[in-house]
Amino acid sequence: MKPSDFEDNFTAWLDGRLDKDKSIAFEREMLARGFDPAAEREAAEKMSILLYRHSAAPELSNADFFQHQLLHRMELADRKPERASAGWWSFPRIAWASALSLLIAGSLFAVFIAGGGPTQQDLSPYFATIVDARTSEPGLSVDTIYDEHNPVTVVWIGGLDYMAGDIVAQ
Repeated sequence: MKPSDFEDNFTAWLDGRLDKDKSIAFEREMLARGFDPAAEREAAEKMSILLYRHSAAPELSNADFFQHQLLHRMELADRKPERASAGWWSFPRIAWASALSLLIAGSLFAVFIAGGGPTQQDLSPYFATIVDARTSEPGLSVDTIYDEHNPVTVVWIGGLDYMAGDIVAQ
């Protein structure tokens, strides 16, 4: 049960912990409630003298046990709370692992994919790649020849007797 403000102020007034202004205001409040401040202070002093003289603290039978418990609680209260371990998957480690993975992926891309020199498209604007060259005639053969020094691709059709100049290759 929580004591009221009046009870807190009464205890502080008896102990002499109220400053002068608050003490005067509290004594007025006591008079308004029907209490005599001088009589209350005198009764409290008499009670504390009686308790001091006639009450003895009981002797503890297991003093070491209670001392051990108190020391243990004091150690727990004095300890700094340990930071909970988040394990290996903490945010900074994930960020560093992501950055390292991006660096490795970029390096592999630069070395294996984008690391080649100029391509044939860079050397000539008329470069063509021949993917498949075959004929439906059984006696004909088709070969492609590419010259790297002179960027030229030649389609060689073998087995033809004559090919007119106006025929367009398809």
